[in-house]
Order: sequence, then C-alpha cells, then structure tokens
Amino acid sequence: MLTNRRSTMMLPRQNTSPQIRPEPAQLETEPHCRTSSVLTATTPTLPGYRIVKVHGMVHGLTTVARKDTKTFLKSMGNSSEAKSLTHMIYNARDQASERMIRDCISRGGNAIVGMAFGESEVLGFAQISVYGTAVYIEKEKA
Repeated sequence: MLTNRRSTMMLPRQNTSPQIRPEPAQLETEPHCRTSSVLTATTPTLPGYRIVKVHGMVHGLTTVARKDTKTFLKSMGNSSEAKSLTHMIYNARDQASERMIRDCISRGGNAIVGMAFGESEVLGFAQISVYGTAVYIEKEKA
C-alpha cells in the first residue's frame, strides 16, 4: 500500500482544488492519522521510483496504558466501539510511526519500504511497533 507521505527532498504536490477541512467537532470525535514526512509503502518497491541505496531496518515502538478503567467502562455504554480507546491506539500508532520516520531520516533515507505494524498486550499495556526498511529513492527517468 502506498501512502501520501512526502519527503522534504521531494517536490511538493500541486493542489488546485480548495482544501476541505473537517469540522472541529469532527476532529475531536473521529480518529485519524497525523503522521507525515517520508514516502512509505508496505510493498518491497515503489512504482515509478528506483531504490538507490538501502540504509537498513528502521523501527518505532510505543507502549500505552489505560489509566481510568471506570471511565473507560462507562464510555462503552451501549456502543460497540470504545472511541477513547480507539483514539489512544491511533495516537500510539502515530507516535511509533514518527519514531520510525526519525530513524529513517537520521540514517539518510527518504522512503521506507516493506513497512508493517504490530500490536500486542503486555501486562495490561498496549504495545505498538512499526518497522520497515529505510531506503534512498530517486524518480525513474521516462
């Protein structure tokens, strides 16, 4: 899967259509990803780019814990989704991704290929890990 993350080394995308921003209330209620920086993909290659150099494995890890169990159980109510828990997991995933991206940039990479996520529970804590291969890519010549 190819994402819309852009590196500072790549040209910015031209946007001719007006930007549609979600309502502030929607930002608070719906989980969303805030991670940006380098081009990432779960595939081993990027179409239209060639890998010039492989910098090695990069990873990011974060662990989160739910502090207020009573509030969590009340928030469930009649709903089938625990939105506060979903927000917490999204934020943890973004934090782990940012750590991986910083690792990639510090090694001289401008893209990450073969990216994958892992979630696990250790002693009641949610552990989120993300890993991939840092590479330096160039756009293929036509």
